[in-house]
Amino acid sequence: MFVEAIRLVLNQDDHIDVLDIVDTGDAALTSIFKHLPDVAILDVTMPGPGPLRIAEEVAASNAPTRLIALTMHLDAGLSEVLLAGGYAGYVVKDTAVSELLQAIRQIHGGTSFVSEAVNALDDNRSVQNRLLTGRERECLQYAAEGLTNRAIGQRLGVAERTIKFHFENILRKLRASSRGEAVAIARRSAII
Repeated sequence: MFVEAIRLVLNQDDHIDVLDIVDTGDAALTSIFKHLPDVAILDVTMPGPGPLRIAEEVAASNAPTRLIALTMHLDAGLSEVLLAGGYAGYVVKDTAVSELLQAIRQIHGGTSFVSEAVNALDDNRSVQNRLLTGRERECLQYAAEGLTNRAIGQRLGVAERTIKFHFENILRKLRASSRGEAVAIARRSAII
């Protein structure tokens, strides 16, 4: 139903021609090499070769096709990986159809596109990463693994009171009331 809805919307745009719809990564590659579309929209979880493998094969073939990852994952890290791996766009499925159309137009025009919701996450992550020092991020990572302040201090070769000081700063910077909340915020913001 989702695919049919996208097909209907895309077919209503006078500047877009839907050349093929497939349901596996292998079929996507076959279709791309056969039709040489300007833009291909790929679900990152479809069976067959993964999204990065598809990007590699498209790039190796010198096909003019630019790739859009369509996904249900609101994940700034995944968008970075896919964009670095050859994708021109990253669109989250639950966004408005207008955003998919915007992505197609921008990517066809030679620029890249990332869903606004993902950009908001990425901006939040960047801000949080700037707030915390490298040592504070290390302490959070160890706390996420269940280590006590004493154990973290031993791993880092510093006194336990130094770790307590780091956690006081972390709680203040992340506006968290406990270590557990700070770890949860750090995971949500992709700090750890």
